[in-house]
Amino acid sequence: MAVARERFGRVDAVVQVAAWDSYFGGVEDADFATWESVVGVNLLGTLKMTRACLPALKEVGGGSVVFIGTQSAVAAPSQVRQAAYAASKGALTSAMYSLARELGPYRIRVNTVLPGWMWGPPVEAYVQFTAHTEQVPEAEVLKRLSDRMALPELATDGDVADAAVFLASDRARAITGQSLLVNAGELMR
Repeated sequence: MAVARERFGRVDAVVQVAAWDSYFGGVEDADFATWESVVGVNLLGTLKMTRACLPALKEVGGGSVVFIGTQSAVAAPSQVRQAAYAASKGALTSAMYSLARELGPYRIRVNTVLPGWMWGPPVEAYVQFTAHTEQVPEAEVLKRLSDRMALPELATDGDVADAAVFLASDRARAITGQSLLVNAGELMR
């Protein structure tokens, strides 16, 4: 999904979240045809949308491209194996560095938001499923997740959206080629 912001009838920011994240496993049990599809959606789909938006961004003399990646692109989670998803988002983060250099002369900024565990429908479903499977209260599963955070709670989908809005805004006009972790302090760097 891509969201373009218009200013005076022209696009000046594109926020993209392509997330085929429902394929689980690692390399040992990989179905590489599915891996190719995950990479096709998460990496190539995002880059194709970026290219499609370039004429509009150049027309207004710059703007912002914000990718929504994942913390698992820089540190594998121990709870859930999603190697294809992590690899596709890691490649997107790497592409962001090149795009920041390539598009910078057009005054187009390119950044990535890297969410960790965030409270929203997918994590709620994970907590419910795990609690049911382990026959424990949902609060116990949630506590296991939030205990790893420097802040005693999970970030929310809204927190991730706020970070993306900031990077898309003029307040971030001097920020490009950066990855912003939004994870309540689970991973710091």
